[in-house]
Amino acid sequence: MTTVTDHSPSPAAQPFTGDSRSIYRLVLDVRRGEIPAHASAPAIAHRTLAGLLDERSRRLLPSAADSVFAREPLSAGHGRPTVPFLPKARLLGPEEQRTAVECFARALAAGELTSGPAVTEFEQALAEFLGLPHAVATSSGTDALIIALRAVGVGPDDEVIMPANSFAATENAVFACGAVPVLVDVDPERHTLEPALVEAAITPRTRAVLPVHLYGRLADAAGVHRVAREHGLRVVEDACQAIGVTGVGQYSDATVLSFNPYKNFGLTGKAGAVLTSDGELHACMESLAYHGFAPGEKNVKADVWGLNAKIDNSTATVAMGLLPGLTLNNYRRAFLAHRYIDALADLGAVRQLSLPAFTDDHAWHLFPVRATAGEAARDRLRAHLHSAGVETDIYYPVLTHHQRTPLREKLFAGVSLPCTEELNTTVFHLPLHNGLSVTEQDRVIEAVRDAVHTTVC
Repeated sequence: MTTVTDHSPSPAAQPFTGDSRSIYRLVLDVRRGEIPAHASAPAIAHRTLAGLLDERSRRLLPSAADSVFAREPLSAGHGRPTVPFLPKARLLGPEEQRTAVECFARALAAGELTSGPAVTEFEQALAEFLGLPHAVATSSGTDALIIALRAVGVGPDDEVIMPANSFAATENAVFACGAVPVLVDVDPERHTLEPALVEAAITPRTRAVLPVHLYGRLADAAGVHRVAREHGLRVVEDACQAIGVTGVGQYSDATVLSFNPYKNFGLTGKAGAVLTSDGELHACMESLAYHGFAPGEKNVKADVWGLNAKIDNSTATVAMGLLPGLTLNNYRRAFLAHRYIDALADLGAVRQLSLPAFTDDHAWHLFPVRATAGEAARDRLRAHLHSAGVETDIYYPVLTHHQRTPLREKLFAGVSLPCTEELNTTVFHLPLHNGLSVTEQDRVIEAVRDAVHTTVC
């Protein structure tokens, strides 16, 4: 059974900074009834994105379900209410859609589509929010990963230690550098790299470690950093699912974000960023992101080559318009995650469902649950939920070393990752997105409880 215990000071005692730790405190206080619905927002620390909240968002932030989550009702499907896993038409809410259109129209009217002032403005805002001095906004999270890895010196035949349970972009960025992914098993609770196993996998060819903050939860970044420094390795964080998590970027040479439309902070197309506290790395990444040109000099090359991978000014303009909503959306997700955990906690007693812990190091990009009785039990639970009108997903159904590619036998024939593989056969995901209403969530909770009790009996 998952329990939630917290003795942290209330948000009123600490400025609200908009990161996961302050959101965690706020959610617990609201859920305990210590901050009633429609109460004033706690003291805002203006240094971060929390300070960008508009007046409406400030009013909504500490609110309960009636205002924060009133977006879409249950939809009809085959004669029953249906809860989609992630409806494309609701990736951005109505107000966000209007904002995006207005922002793009301004960039279009000014003719500032590919380059322009919004790029620098967005980079500065990201750097401020993460507490890092340098950011390069890119055309995708994948490009940002490639740029980060190359900037820290990863090249042909080098080895990069990484997990196997990530999106293909993580391994593809390693391959794009001519390097070799070395797969390491994960911690069973976090589902992220286990530092002790990272250390055991280091060889003379190892150049970097690439932890992934899977589903939005921070990996043991401090532990990975300690191991890497002891062995003279670089660390690149794949934080593409973890924007807003306290500690992101504090234990690495470079940190990568994604603003794909499906992410917590999703834009109107593919986009990403890489951040660092190292000025030399920043200059290198700026050059790599745009044809090898020297930063600030038009068409003057500082490196042999580079990508055409800078974010468009039109996209950055939209990003600046949507950025004040990031904190509110992360609060929505954390609030819903806590509701799931509260409502389903007792199901652990029947040993059929294992829930994530509600922690302060999570952005809740996804809500993973584990069918403890194995893959067949997971399939039965998902089938029951589907018949009840609730759509679930297995986000990464094929692990890196199980992909049927020409390199599989050469690189991964002897790879065994017991924990990763067990999680891969038992984990699935319940609906959790910025636009999920509590009406929909209650429908999911009801269906999950019925599915567990039905499959147990």
